[in-house]
Amino acid sequence: MSELKKYVDLKRRVEQAQQKADKAEGALEQVMEQLKEKFGCSTLKDAKKKLTLLKEQEQEIKIKFEDALEEFEENWGGDEE
Repeated sequence: MSELKKYVDLKRRVEQAQQKADKAEGALEQVMEQLKEKFGCSTLKDAKKKLTLLKEQEQEIKIKFEDALEEFEENWGGDEE
């Protein structure tokens, strides 16, 4: 009887692990579909490249903004006399 109980317990744990694996696979499929729809990335490698590109663009825009803000403050935001 003890062997039967071990078998049933092991079977239950295997089934739970399979359910978790199936759930994780479904979640991964959803994420990959979102990457494809929103960013045109079909693989994680493509997504990483896109992220790197977007971070570079963000940095360039930030520098341009800071330069424009500095120029504005020099021209318009100085001391009122």
